[in-house]
Amino acid sequence: MSDSAPQLISSGNLPAPNWHATHVEAQTRLTRMAEALGTGDWPEVDRGAKWIFEVLRPHNEAEERELFPLLEELGAESLYQRLFEDHRQMWDLTLQLLAEISEGQVRAPRSLTLLGQRLVDLIRDHIEAEEFLMLPLLKGKSLYCSDDETQDGYLILEKKLVAPETWSFIVQAPQVARGRKPGQFFMVAPFPESERIPLTLAGGDARKGYIHFIMQEVGSTTQAMGKLSAGDRLYAVAGPMGAPTELVEEGTIVLMAGGYGSAAILPAAEELFAKGRRVITILGGRSKERVLLADELGAHSSELIITTDDGSLGRQGLVTDALKDIIAREAIAEVVAVGPLPMMRAVSDLTKPHGIFTLVSLNAIMVDGTGMCGGCRVSVGGQVKFACFDGPDFDGHKVDFAMLRNRQDWYKTEEQCDPSECKIGRVAAAGPVDYSQYLNAPVTDLDWKNLDLGTIKPSQKMKIPRQEMACQPPELRVCNFDEVSLGLSPEQARLEAARCIMCKHPACIDGCPVSIDIPAFLQKIVDGDPQAAARVIKESSSLGSVCGRVCPQEKQCEIKCVVGIKGDPVSIGRLERFAADSMLGSTELPPIAAPTGKKVAVIGAGPAGLTVAGELVKKGHQITVYDAFHKPGGVMLYGIPEFRLPNAIVDQEVDNLRRLGVKFIMNTLVGRSMTLEDLRQENDAIFMGTGAGLPKMMGIPGEEYKGVYTANEFLTRINLMRADLFPSYGTPVSVGKNVIIVGAGNTAMDAARAARRMGAEHVTIVYRRTVKESTARKEELEHAHEEGVEFKFLCTPVQLHGNEKGWMTHAECAVMELGEPGPDGRRSPKMTDERIMIPCETLVVALGFDVNPLLAMTDKGLRTLKGGVVVVDNETGETSLPGVYAGGDVITGGATVILAMGQGRRAAAAIHQRLMGVVQTPV
Repeated sequence: MSDSAPQLISSGNLPAPNWHATHVEAQTRLTRMAEALGTGDWPEVDRGAKWIFEVLRPHNEAEERELFPLLEELGAESLYQRLFEDHRQMWDLTLQLLAEISEGQVRAPRSLTLLGQRLVDLIRDHIEAEEFLMLPLLKGKSLYCSDDETQDGYLILEKKLVAPETWSFIVQAPQVARGRKPGQFFMVAPFPESERIPLTLAGGDARKGYIHFIMQEVGSTTQAMGKLSAGDRLYAVAGPMGAPTELVEEGTIVLMAGGYGSAAILPAAEELFAKGRRVITILGGRSKERVLLADELGAHSSELIITTDDGSLGRQGLVTDALKDIIAREAIAEVVAVGPLPMMRAVSDLTKPHGIFTLVSLNAIMVDGTGMCGGCRVSVGGQVKFACFDGPDFDGHKVDFAMLRNRQDWYKTEEQCDPSECKIGRVAAAGPVDYSQYLNAPVTDLDWKNLDLGTIKPSQKMKIPRQEMACQPPELRVCNFDEVSLGLSPEQARLEAARCIMCKHPACIDGCPVSIDIPAFLQKIVDGDPQAAARVIKESSSLGSVCGRVCPQEKQCEIKCVVGIKGDPVSIGRLERFAADSMLGSTELPPIAAPTGKKVAVIGAGPAGLTVAGELVKKGHQITVYDAFHKPGGVMLYGIPEFRLPNAIVDQEVDNLRRLGVKFIMNTLVGRSMTLEDLRQENDAIFMGTGAGLPKMMGIPGEEYKGVYTANEFLTRINLMRADLFPSYGTPVSVGKNVIIVGAGNTAMDAARAARRMGAEHVTIVYRRTVKESTARKEELEHAHEEGVEFKFLCTPVQLHGNEKGWMTHAECAVMELGEPGPDGRRSPKMTDERIMIPCETLVVALGFDVNPLLAMTDKGLRTLKGGVVVVDNETGETSLPGVYAGGDVITGGATVILAMGQGRRAAAAIHQRLMGVVQTPV
């Protein structure tokens, strides 16, 4: 072996430095050689060719021995073949060149120049391919991929064209590869600004950590993916998602696919054929170019039948023609059909009279893929099902194909929108605004600047009026998503904090779910040290800036405030925000205990999960947070609009946890990517903070119309996926001139106010009770009213009406009246016979959520109640599974951020005691 041949470093797959040095020297030699070819300096050309043969050839031979096999093992076959073929051409051209200029005789200078230039160009292209395509596949990667968070994206190992506008991808995604089963899909966002789209898994390798899928260019996102190459990275890959295909245990199974549906049936064919089952596969396409994976499916089928519309491959006709013949000749236990809707519908219609169990895979519109948004709802047997959670496979004899077809056309107009003329998105503001002009001056009769506010008497404190926080004017704020509440000025904050009379037994602390020492941090503000106040808050709350904005303090700490007995209570929430914000961006970290060696898995990166992570990492434990989304924050990111809680605030809080040592693994749906039991085997304790993400529908006729959203989907599209910036961001949302929001909680207010900012002219809150029974914060109700939102109380939809194109046009509502109080103290509404019609093109259902039952389904030992609520010990938060704790909406079914944090803090204390030996029960 030549001294210049590369050696693999034992700790990874990087070539040694002399490998790179050879490439650098090659570029220098090639430059000289190209110049010599131009001037006819044949001795220099000869020296260059000899260097290629004597130095570069052994270098490349070493590559073939030591580097190229790694490409094969990683699945990058196309790149492997290209580089290997480059080597063969190099030696052929080099030998030809040396033969032509042997003994200094040049018989045909022009042809020799062309030959030499071909060699120079080939080697340059080859080196570029190795540096920019091969190295990204090998650099810093062990062959067996780790579970570390993929900060820089998911590597494309191979991409090749398999049909017109249709690509085969092999991508490094270890979590998806390990968890995948036949029939499942995954969600992909190729770029940070992309929408998330579902794609079916065609295969993969769990040991090597890669997945295989087929993608057809049908919209802007897939068209953008079509421009990527091997070596590029996908921004987010989450999965596997959905329930595996239900395959009967006995009898013949017919697998049918049209177009890229072949990818969906391949894993089932492989599994069934390996078990010795009789598998008949029918593939169809308009022409032979549209028939995919025929060789792969043929190798795993007892019989392969191909049909094409034009007869260019196999028999001419439709897949249903072939199925008719099979039904006529033998018994079939099950048919699985994946492809265009007309094809699946025709298959279902054909098998229904014969009573053949038939599954169809429904590729509905999705946003998250976890069941959280409800955008993928389909009608199966007259019941609403979520394709991402209950499916994607459903009984084809029960599917409402007409409804599904209608919903799939929902965003066709947006997809075809010319970016230069697009009117979708937020209302345009006049330009940048200087919000400092709206800040309030301190209000008081005291000569407070010449007084020591820390020593004034209680009687003087009681005379200080409550300091009002400045807000954007309504006419301005409906044109932007900037934060509405502008905060207190430092002078206002000191005066407001001085209103606290420092009770000996402060009841406000009892009203705080996380037990912040409120008098202590207020005193620090009075002293003019907001950062010291923030440190006091951080002792109990890792999300002070969040809570200061979204917590219902008027129902918690402030309602306990003694000052409020005779006047307005102290504005504790606004002061918490003021103090916590003073340390945003600070690199200061709280003390961290010595490492304990204990590992805790936190499922869910929402307020409860982040609180547990923050509490336990400070105790010295090793914390890993898993979440199905591509960004941490949970409901604080996807559910609360930026005009109420800026994303930058949440990002900062998450970054603080990262700097403390918390590890985040995103795009991972526990229950699909891995099981709860998998995590129990690898950790000393587990916390479930998965939230209540299964939206409730109204259950009335017409909910299938386009224009009907759940609040989760509507807000996720705008808040997390940035539909307000469409088409610069890839996720659209439909907002008509007339919008109805059903419900009157904080989520309903968020949806209503977001709709106004998205251009809706008339937004109406429809609520079956009165404002007194509303669960929304007083401030949110006031802000919605100021922004032009109308309220129709004692009113509820009973039927939705639409037009012939499937779009909603009116909501038929019943007038309600209140009866006797129910168990929650609120008077129960009763329906009258009176009906009113309200025009609307968009309707958002904001009626609360159930808990996603996925974890309970995958671990039968986890005890739950109606609605999926997880049962826990009231003192510790421990579930029925020893060592597994839960908190937040997963145990309440939907509550506030601060309540979730309080439950997280309680569970964290119990987990720490367990880990340190106070509780000895093994996990």
